[in-house]
Amino acid sequence: MSDSEATSVANNFATLITSYSKALADKVLASGFTDYSDSVIELINSGCSGPVTLGTATFTSRSSFEVAQASQPSIPFQILNQWLACDHVTVRWRSALTPQQVTGILVIGVVKNGTKNPDPKWVISEVFSEFNSGAWLVDLGVFKPTCS
Repeated sequence: MSDSEATSVANNFATLITSYSKALADKVLASGFTDYSDSVIELINSGCSGPVTLGTATFTSRSSFEVAQASQPSIPFQILNQWLACDHVTVRWRSALTPQQVTGILVIGVVKNGTKNPDPKWVISEVFSEFNSGAWLVDLGVFKPTCS
């Protein structure tokens, strides 16, 4: 994978977060897509234990990711840094949520697109993402800090 292809992969994922569309998800996510993030599970669970167990896959298919992402509002997502490693792109990102910004790390696994005329050449097969879910829970109003 070239640097420009890695940038396209990172930008495609960012667009799924900022301006989700099913058409883009179907185009850039592999059919066997899986997403792992204890941070997202913490948001789903609203800081409690369950219904999703920490340490398990957050989304076990492209369709489960699509359903969840389609129900979300647009989320600010800025790529701060990006690194390429053969079949993975690592992204350091920031979301300018309020009152607290959220920064995270995202490792995107890719596979070659198996279609006849591949566009894009690389599709996202797996995502590993962690971020400051505590700040995000504050932003959602789920957690109320008691500091003065």
